[in-house]
Amino acid sequence: MGKPSTVVFWGAGATANLGMRMTAEQSDFILTLAGVADLSPASLAKRVEGALGPGANALQRKLLVDLLTILGDGAAFAVLHDPTGKQLAAMKRNWRTAANDDELRARVRELRLVYDWPALQDVLRVCPGAAAGVLKINDLFNMLDMHVPLGHGFRTEQGAFLDTRRLMGAKAALRMLLHAMFYIDWQNCVRDRGRPLETYEQFAEWLGRRMYRSEPSFSGRLDRPEFIRSDIAFVSLNYDPIGLWTQFFANRRLNKAPDVEKVDGASRCIQLYHDMGHFIPSRRIEPAGRPDLWYPMNEASAQRINEIDAAGSERIRLSKFLFPHGCLCWRECPDCGKLSAYHGDEWTLRSPSLLPPPPLRRFDRRSAYPDLAALDPADRDKREKESNLWSEGVVDARACLHCHTITTTEHAQTVMQSSFKQTPPSFIDEIQRDLRAIVMQADHVILMGYSLPPDDVAYRAFFAARRRRTAGGTPVRCTVVGFDRTLPPLAGPGGIDPDVLARQPAVASAREIFGEDNVRFCGEGVPGSFCDASGVLSGPKLDALFEWKLV
Repeated sequence: MGKPSTVVFWGAGATANLGMRMTAEQSDFILTLAGVADLSPASLAKRVEGALGPGANALQRKLLVDLLTILGDGAAFAVLHDPTGKQLAAMKRNWRTAANDDELRARVRELRLVYDWPALQDVLRVCPGAAAGVLKINDLFNMLDMHVPLGHGFRTEQGAFLDTRRLMGAKAALRMLLHAMFYIDWQNCVRDRGRPLETYEQFAEWLGRRMYRSEPSFSGRLDRPEFIRSDIAFVSLNYDPIGLWTQFFANRRLNKAPDVEKVDGASRCIQLYHDMGHFIPSRRIEPAGRPDLWYPMNEASAQRINEIDAAGSERIRLSKFLFPHGCLCWRECPDCGKLSAYHGDEWTLRSPSLLPPPPLRRFDRRSAYPDLAALDPADRDKREKESNLWSEGVVDARACLHCHTITTTEHAQTVMQSSFKQTPPSFIDEIQRDLRAIVMQADHVILMGYSLPPDDVAYRAFFAARRRRTAGGTPVRCTVVGFDRTLPPLAGPGGIDPDVLARQPAVASAREIFGEDNVRFCGEGVPGSFCDASGVLSGPKLDALFEWKLV
């Protein structure tokens, strides 16, 4: 029950077992969709089929074809203002039934003004490696972030000039298509990978139950940080909220259990919540007449609650879960500038509405907008405009939880990881400062599905700075969780086979920073590193992983 002594960096490899694409696969997805690596590009339908892969169903492929058709796939800028009959037909399939051609044209133009897919195709044609089919998505981020903030553009292969406005549209199209990719991957996970997802939830429950443990050094003060803070913090480098969602779901069940843990056997129940590094209000899931707005916890509110000395009162414990690059569930309001979070409409582990859908009607798995009668009467008027937009086909519309301005996919808060760092929004800056604080307190860093690439200079600097602060004291240790079945469950700290280092660059990077004697490697991946040989969650293995013990 102390400070966050272990910080888990949750990377793309941590959710790969659920079918969520890793960084290289994200690059392949965008490059294949664009068709710029081929002298004779395949049809749009073939490109979509290749980009989505065999896991996607026919409807998902059709919807992505419709989306790119509407956005003017391959069209010259001069004709983008005048949708063709084929493009209007695609829009008609994804708009309200009674819409006329003028209304369809207006919606097509509205989408094209925001998401400039042809401009993104042109950017990809000059992006390093794209012509050879070996795109690194970081290079694409760099191309955009190098020019847009300065107000500069550049010329395409054909000589046309892409000005800043079109580059901003290209960037919005890239973010939207990555959002669509993750949305489709999550829908397929819900449909096909329920059993692995349950293992992640069991891991989240283990984390929750671990917070019930008492330490011999515990002072008994429930309003002290050593009680309030968990000793394990998570930093998600992914845009998707799956890791957090499994912990939300597990904590909710633990908090509502009839045998919920008590403090020292007294009547004061322990309740588990998350500290997100910024006070981000969420839309309440399944409101049932309660206020639509749901506020999270932070250490200040937990301390105030824990100071109340009354029988039956709750005692709060918090886990850090930070998204320093933003999250697909977050929206930054274009009016008030504040942040809101949306985690779907149902408390089920396999919630199909966890991620907001892309901006086409049939992407949304919901057959109807949630019943406004379930809301507190004071909130119904605030949701009516969003409900009306959903009925028209703007299924990605979400009303700001502060001022009720409508936001859409373009307002999702996801920070591209380019080498050209810009001043982040205030809430991202606050989260990144909190990240630095918890890393500086950590004595164990776990890289879980995160490769610590050489160009990720910010995190390498964080880790190096933390190690320098421990000169002469307890060393900072690092466990790398990757996938290599040729090794025992936990290899190291010393004597790791050089061949493994060649296959696992994250291990080599970690040893450069933390020292050879302070780095272990677990080659069972996620969730294999949580489970025994039969695939059942193993407490001893998790203790060994998180507490630097032998298996």
